[in-house]
Amino acid sequence: MFDLIIKNGTIIDGSGSPAFISDIGVKDGKIEVIQPSLSSSCKTELDVVGKVICPGFIDIHSHTDATILQNPKAESKIRQGITTEIVGNCGMSAAPLSVSFLPEIRDHLTVNADFGNPADIGKLWSSFEEYIKYLNELPLGVNLMPLVGYGTLRSAVMGLNSGPPTPYEMRAMEYLLEKSLLEGACGMSTGLEYIPDAHARTIELIKLGRVLERNGKLYTSHIRGESQALFTSIDEAIRTSELSGCQLEISHLKLGGMFNWGKTDKLFSVLEGAITRGVRLSWDQYPYVAWGTGLADYIPAWVRQDGYQKLIEHLSNKATREKIRKEIGTEIQSGNHAYNTAPWENVQIAMVQSDVFKFAEGKRVSTIAEQLDVDALDLVFDLLIAEKGSVSTLVFCMAEDDVRTIMKHPRTIIASDGRAVADYGELHKGSPHPRYYGTFPRVLGKYVREEKVFSLETAIKKMTSMPAEIMGLKTRGTLAPKMVADITVFDPDTVSDMATFENPHQYAKGIDYVMVAGEVIIDHGRHSNKMKGNILQ
Repeated sequence: MFDLIIKNGTIIDGSGSPAFISDIGVKDGKIEVIQPSLSSSCKTELDVVGKVICPGFIDIHSHTDATILQNPKAESKIRQGITTEIVGNCGMSAAPLSVSFLPEIRDHLTVNADFGNPADIGKLWSSFEEYIKYLNELPLGVNLMPLVGYGTLRSAVMGLNSGPPTPYEMRAMEYLLEKSLLEGACGMSTGLEYIPDAHARTIELIKLGRVLERNGKLYTSHIRGESQALFTSIDEAIRTSELSGCQLEISHLKLGGMFNWGKTDKLFSVLEGAITRGVRLSWDQYPYVAWGTGLADYIPAWVRQDGYQKLIEHLSNKATREKIRKEIGTEIQSGNHAYNTAPWENVQIAMVQSDVFKFAEGKRVSTIAEQLDVDALDLVFDLLIAEKGSVSTLVFCMAEDDVRTIMKHPRTIIASDGRAVADYGELHKGSPHPRYYGTFPRVLGKYVREEKVFSLETAIKKMTSMPAEIMGLKTRGTLAPKMVADITVFDPDTVSDMATFENPHQYAKGIDYVMVAGEVIIDHGRHSNKMKGNILQ
């Protein structure tokens, strides 16, 4: 007797093989059999004629660790068909923590990653083992695989010190990384455009990469620059992998800034050249022309490197403020400032915390400055003061043709770079990036059905078996007997993203059923309130 039979669906198994029509029998959370015309009795039977049955999507670059503690249902993700998320990306993880530098870690996580109430960080866990134990005791709406964030790791050992680590501190970071890996972390991430990760020297990353290599774990990198310094930053990531031997995943690959548009041939020449030399390299991408980051990226690193209290002090001092303005002006003239990648008319305020600037959410900086009749830089400074350095933005700086070309590359994996949110409650706030709600259905609807960039089989492979292989998930990512029954069922004629930059809080449509370990979580597009997620190791 099966627990669940899914009948008459078009099966796309995740391997890239052609679709076929069959039934799936599920028992004890695993796929028991795939064959036509199953007639056994079962507890639940779903007739999905005309729909596609595929593995649950694996989001290899996610930030849901910042929100699943507030709402464990992970609604905007599970409703996209996502059943597993790799969290702790861009150097930001919830563990390991240290008592010595807890204020600095709180500063890092709340400013860079919006981890909620800073006072809660450090109360419930310190080590990675304790963090995973805490997560395992929660009801979880999706499976999670947590990475160690380099920024958290560094902060735990040396606070926000901008200098290189002493030999003792370097050994302490290596020890703490290895300890966290043995306790269940699936790898290490960096966010080299952010403080404190930006202080890292390549040699430090290589040493940590050697720890990853001997433990068989992944290095994921938000590289040091994705616009002016794009190609030198890619070279650094490749060099880190090549000299340490660790496996590398380049996060959210893109060509940022008009000066990089059309350089996909050069981009792939570098990446494919590294693969030819034996570098174990992959990359992921989200299907949008805007990235999401913090407004603090527009001010010099020294202003923000010592935490938000010092940032407020610098920006509130008239003389220092003028010094910052002149420094920014010089950088813009030399072409080396974030403004050269995206001027104020391309920067949209996504989220603020205080009521004072709530009106700014969803508007471009240039529009707000004009509305208030103030200089744009003064507006930016005042926003950062009011919001304690934490202002989320959307930056429009990519070309659609490049997005499409990168997506088509056979090694590109689809990822959201977003956190789980919801259209209600605490997570229904601000004007976030639409990728939080729509990444995977957008690929299936816009790029497969409408634009025919590649086949449905190829798209699903990029969302399932490819990330599963990178993460070492041997029982997920394809549909086959003995595999865990993480399954998504969607309508290929209607699946699409609904979230827009103007109105992001909208769930995707056309995702009919989503199962985690054989339990139906999304049923006819509605959440069943069942929670079957686990921490995967």
